[in-house]
Amino acid sequence: MPSTPLPAVDDLTLEEKCRLLGGASTWRTHPIERVGIPAVKMSDGPNGVRGDGLGARRTPGVVIPVGIAVGATWNPSLAAELGDLLGTESRRKGAHVLLAPTVNLQRTPIGGRVFECLSEDPELTARLAVPLVEAVQAHDVAVTVKHFVANDTEIDRMSVDVDVDDRVLRELYLRPFEATVTEAAAWGIMSAYNQRGGEHCAASRELLTGILRDEWGFDGFVVSDWYGSHDTVASIRAGLTVPMPGPSTIYGERLQAAVEAGDVEEPLVDAQVEDLLRLMARVRVTERDSEQAEETVDDPAERALCRRAVVEGLVLCRNEDAALPIPPGASVAVIGPNAEDTRIMGGGSASLQALPNRSLLQALADRAASVVHEPGVRIDRLPPPLTEEVLRTPDGEPGLRVDYRDGLDPDSPVVVTDVTPETMLRFFGSTPEGVDPERFHVTVTGTFVPERSGTHLLSAVLTGAGRIEVGDVAVLEDPDRQLPRGPLFFGFGSEEQEAAIECEAGVAVPIRITTTGRGGYAAIRLGVRAPEPPDMIARAVAAARDADVAVVVVGTNDEWETEGEDRTTIALPGDQDELVRRVAEANPRTVVVVNAGSPVSMPWVDDVAAVLLAYFGGMEMADGVVDVLLGDADPGGRLPLTYPEALEDTPAWRWYAPVDGVQHYGEGLLMGYRGFDAAGTVPLFPFGHGLSYGDADWGAASLSSDSIRAGDPVELTVPVQATGERAATVVVQAYLSGPDGFGRPPKVLAGFAKVTVAPGTEEPVVVTIPPEAFRRWDGDGWVVDEGTWEVVVAASATDVRQRLHLEVG
Repeated sequence: MPSTPLPAVDDLTLEEKCRLLGGASTWRTHPIERVGIPAVKMSDGPNGVRGDGLGARRTPGVVIPVGIAVGATWNPSLAAELGDLLGTESRRKGAHVLLAPTVNLQRTPIGGRVFECLSEDPELTARLAVPLVEAVQAHDVAVTVKHFVANDTEIDRMSVDVDVDDRVLRELYLRPFEATVTEAAAWGIMSAYNQRGGEHCAASRELLTGILRDEWGFDGFVVSDWYGSHDTVASIRAGLTVPMPGPSTIYGERLQAAVEAGDVEEPLVDAQVEDLLRLMARVRVTERDSEQAEETVDDPAERALCRRAVVEGLVLCRNEDAALPIPPGASVAVIGPNAEDTRIMGGGSASLQALPNRSLLQALADRAASVVHEPGVRIDRLPPPLTEEVLRTPDGEPGLRVDYRDGLDPDSPVVVTDVTPETMLRFFGSTPEGVDPERFHVTVTGTFVPERSGTHLLSAVLTGAGRIEVGDVAVLEDPDRQLPRGPLFFGFGSEEQEAAIECEAGVAVPIRITTTGRGGYAAIRLGVRAPEPPDMIARAVAAARDADVAVVVVGTNDEWETEGEDRTTIALPGDQDELVRRVAEANPRTVVVVNAGSPVSMPWVDDVAAVLLAYFGGMEMADGVVDVLLGDADPGGRLPLTYPEALEDTPAWRWYAPVDGVQHYGEGLLMGYRGFDAAGTVPLFPFGHGLSYGDADWGAASLSSDSIRAGDPVELTVPVQATGERAATVVVQAYLSGPDGFGRPPKVLAGFAKVTVAPGTEEPVVVTIPPEAFRRWDGDGWVVDEGTWEVVVAASATDVRQRLHLEVG
């Protein structure tokens, strides 16, 4: 059935045009009923489609591996498959626009959204983002490639002024955005929170019009990051299409007033309306109701894809004496905080309600011959939220009762009653039908049943006015929202309030929470920490000593890695380093699985037999990791960023902290592995590193030509032979080193190819080096330097296998 035609710009009044460009709510634009324009629905995010989520309940959905884990696959074809799945999920959730992918670069290892980004390298990021974007949009779902641009830290993220010169901006930070526009024809771009050169990215005409539209030919729409637009006149002149969220917006009535006052020319408004109408046509908005019921589908084939993606992104960094795979019949001690509380995604806007999934402990217990478990340590930053295992409603059902009132009056009638399965509730602009998401009141009641006797530490945070009471203790009391704000919930949450109560195992403790929601956003967090036995590490060591293999699952969680807040260190939280040291002393076959979304230090690395980086692997993470631990699959991942020995070794660390509000990118082009190369600094693990269970020999490499003209591609061919009994996963990496005298890094990634070579066979691995790899920004445009170039054939940034010469003329 053909789509209903959308009206032309001339069919709209000025008031309607300005209203159309302003967000109506947290996730939707305004419909214009008079002319038949429906609302456009947007949804997070990069590793799954959250949808609306109505109050305490969110629609469960597919969770793919996070960005860094996709980056670790080094597999553009797999990225396309995952993009196809995200497009499918977007349709199920009724979303016309997917707020993804995140293509900012991992400038430092402590960025709060490092887990969400693909790589520290612009070319690896581009090569993965392009097929992902194409696959999502094949479903008539728009992407918004984000965050445009240099949004590489969460420190002062709403205001920091990034000082990065044009060459560095062009060659590094803009490159992935350019590729998604010029190669994948991205339909949407999201502007960044930060400033550049003293103006916010959402109000930068140089970025949004000069580079994006005039140079790259972008014909899509630009949406601001949420609450990231501030100036009506500057933003419309820059080329910002839709500032989000609504209903409070810098467009709408403010834009209309600016036009009527003569501060904004109406053709500028018309141009953005045309872009938005073009988007609506592309996503078939007249055929797809933004209010359609969200759908959850649990498809075995999609689970299989997610599991394969986990395996392809697992990076085996160390494997002494073939400690992995775990031998058949071996007894396994599963140790560590993340074994039972396995983290499948990070925090912030990338989080969603996952389909059913299980922990590494559960997956290993199902498949290994003999398994015992000890957590060893705890790593929660705050006392953890309670779950339905220990929560009961007033009716005795699992969870807590949630009563909604429309408006802020706590004495008004309850209009909706629901049940929450945990004591962390987030309302991202969505509430049950009949409850105004902009102004509502919530009461949460029930009990929790302690599993242990003793002193329990309580922790409470609210974004709105309210009270949190546990037993007869008021943990948080803030009737007028006067408490200072803390870092939680994007800075909207109160400072954490603490209290302690004595509990008896099995004796229910009442819980009562009241709070208000305003402006489309509200959150509640109640955490409870039960007393722990004092000998947790000793018990873990004893279990390790008695087992054939000790698998220690260390890492972080969404309290440590989240949007809105950078980490302050790469050290593992809590006493995890001590746990690993002592377990390794007790069992020489100690395997460490790192369940963290970004680099962590490993002072024990030489003392353990194997290290496997699992990142945050999505809903099929546990079984994918066990596939590799038991040898049913080969670890396919390679590092998409450099792991430093110490944070201070990171090239950008010296310039991490803003000075007087300005963050200077003083490392210039020497970010990531480029800086390690230039300084001769030895990393813990280099960019591109990763081991296979299979052995392979690389033959003599050759180029399709020894000389090319500027603007031509060249092909590198490397014959690879699998020499062992297992198939070998190989990623051939081609780096370029250009003529001296032009301020280049020692070498930069220009292309790569990933193959699996069957035992006893040889395969020619072909890497295409595109013309863009040779160019350099000289201030006025792109140039290619003539002369002798070196093609560096490598298995990682430090594992150079061969060097070939190429004349460029």
